[in-house]
Amino acid sequence: MLAYGLCGTSTANLIARHTPIVIPRAHDCITLYLGSRQRYQEEFERHPGTYWYSTDYMERQEPGSSGGLGAGMVDDAEQYESWVEKYGQETADMLREEMRGWMSHYTRAAFIDTGLGDGTKYEQKAREKALAEGWTFERISGDRRLMTALVHGDWNEEEFLIVPPGHMIKQTGADTIMKAAPAPAD
Repeated sequence: MLAYGLCGTSTANLIARHTPIVIPRAHDCITLYLGSRQRYQEEFERHPGTYWYSTDYMERQEPGSSGGLGAGMVDDAEQYESWVEKYGQETADMLREEMRGWMSHYTRAAFIDTGLGDGTKYEQKAREKALAEGWTFERISGDRRLMTALVHGDWNEEEFLIVPPGHMIKQTGADTIMKAAPAPAD
């Protein structure tokens, strides 16, 4: 079982050699946190410029964690000052503009409360990020239904892909998101 989605095609071409692979039909983990593709689509249509936060994602972004610092979590002032020291102000200004370019597409920070653990600290960090960027902030209740179905083996074909041995995950570009296709011979 993979508690994963297509995730920028990172699971595309993954081959089930001897054991079947079960994976949710999801573009990314946000679908898993919200409980369905339908709910994710509704959120996307309601507010397409959303940067999503969750407790587990933010825990992995903290200094000293194995996840490193993710997009939007680095202290911008500290990073900028190190660039000024290293490259000079003009180059530091260009670097900051380039590195922050991804943020121009976002207008909302949404913290998904999955109900697991105390997310207060991380919700506050997401609020602060929204305020700093001029984004709106929204706290959204998560739904563990899809993850529960994955763990309990309730794998309906609409929500889960079962990749048999000798097959691989392929992106479909359709509502099904992915399909199983014969893997090339070694």
